[in-house]
Amino acid sequence: MKNKILLGSITLLSALMVAACGNGEKKATETTAAPTTEVTTATPTTTAPTTTASASSDAKDVSLGDTQRIGREDVGYINVPKDWIVYSSEKYPDLFRYSSPDKYTVLLLRSFSKEQFKLNDGEPWGAKAVANRMFVKWKDDKQQTSLDAVKTKFAGEEAYLLKVTFTDGKTLYDWFFLKGDLVYRVAIEGTEETINSLRPILQNTWSLDAKTPGQ
Repeated sequence: MKNKILLGSITLLSALMVAACGNGEKKATETTAAPTTEVTTATPTTTAPTTTASASSDAKDVSLGDTQRIGREDVGYINVPKDWIVYSSEKYPDLFRYSSPDKYTVLLLRSFSKEQFKLNDGEPWGAKAVANRMFVKWKDDKQQTSLDAVKTKFAGEEAYLLKVTFTDGKTLYDWFFLKGDLVYRVAIEGTEETINSLRPILQNTWSLDAKTPGQ
C-alpha cells in the first residue's frame, strides 16, 4: 500500500488552493468540518470495522534519552527514536519525512502560509482552515474505515487532530496548529499502539528550537 502521508501531503497542497466544500458537519455548537470537541485521548468515532497490523504488539514506550532531534527551520524540530532514518523521495525531495528502519512508521513535518491558501468568504486563517481541507480529503478516501476530528493540544498550542484508520490496519494521526504566521502539520502513520507510545515525545518536544527541550 502506498504511504498515506505522502498521498495526503500532495493532495492537501492542491486542496489549499481552492475553497473547501462540505463544511456542513456539526460536532458541537458551531458548524464545521474540522474538530470542535476538546479531548486528550482522541478516541475515534468508528464508522467501519478496522484491523490491527501484527507489528502493533511490538510497540514500547519511548524515553527522551532514546531519541534524536530532527527537523528543519521551515517545519520545526522534534524528537524521534534514535534508530529512525530519513525517508527520502526523489519525486518529492522537499517533503521532510523520517521513518522507522522498516519504513512502516512514518513521520511528516510541514508548514503552510496564508499566501498558499484560498480562504472561503469569512473564513479566518488558522489551523482549523487547513484541518478542514484535510478532513474533506480523508473523508473522500475510499480506503479509510474511520475518521475522527477533535480539538486538543500539541506542543502547548491549540491544535486540531484528525485520526484516520485504513483498510490495511494502519492508523494516521494528523495534527494542525498555528504558531506565528504559519500553520504547522505533524503527521505520523503506523500502528495505533506505536503512535500512542510516541505521542508524548512528539507532543512535548516539537518546537522551532533545534535543541532538545531541557538541553
